[in-house]
Amino acid sequence: MLEAVHNKIEDLNRIFRFHRLFGSGTEFADVLDTKRFVASPIEQPDPLLISARFGGAITYGIPTTFECIDNPYFLLLYIEKGDVLIKAKESLKLREKNMILIGPGEKFRFDTSSTPCYFHMFLLSGDSLGLYINKSFEIIEFTEKYVESQLAYLQRLLQRPGLDIEFMRAKLLTDILTDAYLAGSKASAPSAPSGIPGHVQEMKNILDREYNSSITLGSLEKRLFVSKYRLCREFSSYYGRSPLQYLNSLRIQKAKALLEQTDISIHSIGYDVGISNTSHFIKLFKRETSKTPAQYRKSKSS
Repeated sequence: MLEAVHNKIEDLNRIFRFHRLFGSGTEFADVLDTKRFVASPIEQPDPLLISARFGGAITYGIPTTFECIDNPYFLLLYIEKGDVLIKAKESLKLREKNMILIGPGEKFRFDTSSTPCYFHMFLLSGDSLGLYINKSFEIIEFTEKYVESQLAYLQRLLQRPGLDIEFMRAKLLTDILTDAYLAGSKASAPSAPSGIPGHVQEMKNILDREYNSSITLGSLEKRLFVSKYRLCREFSSYYGRSPLQYLNSLRIQKAKALLEQTDISIHSIGYDVGISNTSHFIKLFKRETSKTPAQYRKSKSS
């Protein structure tokens, strides 16, 4: 077991090399928090499943640079706090809530543009991973908070052995990568269908992007310069339900994903999807699903 752990640490030190940090002689694995950045307990994962070989959270409090020089895995990088400069064939600036997916064999340099810098990094394997990358180093912008909870939960799952846990990790990774792919596709997608007024399309875009914020018809009226009564009437006409019904349904869908894929508290999930009153959140959830959040989570874990 100790030999296997040592070999995995050596793998990391072969893949990544510090350009400068704490002077010479420091290797990449020397400054990792092994409670938050861990190696998979599975030596030979099923190639049909998407698997995390290493991964977790990394924090740098001082300016730091490392190079990726020999990586046989796919790499997922998500910035939770701070700015990062990635230098490959071209330079890319990653800001908070940005993600990139990088294919095997790609060389790059990582520079913290601001500190403290807090990010999630996972090295992945699996035959289907190529389906999720349009091109390496494509920046994907996330507006949803739940991806951070998903990545934190994935890190915790990496510390647990068992075939069922391997399938749970694969499912969670598939969900994260699918959301990333769709977010990237949405950014380059054509405009909304013709026939729907521009202010109604923009109203739906705001609800989709900012569902976890405080949104009222009054605030939409001020942003779109259109009467809230007209906004409500036209949105209902084109989308078959009122803006509030659409927003609540969207929030509950996001909450369902969090209940299935994380173990964070009911109160925190309600807050993350924009419903800070826990009693109101439970009431809305039950109205939408016929179950309380706790009942829903139990039904999905059984």
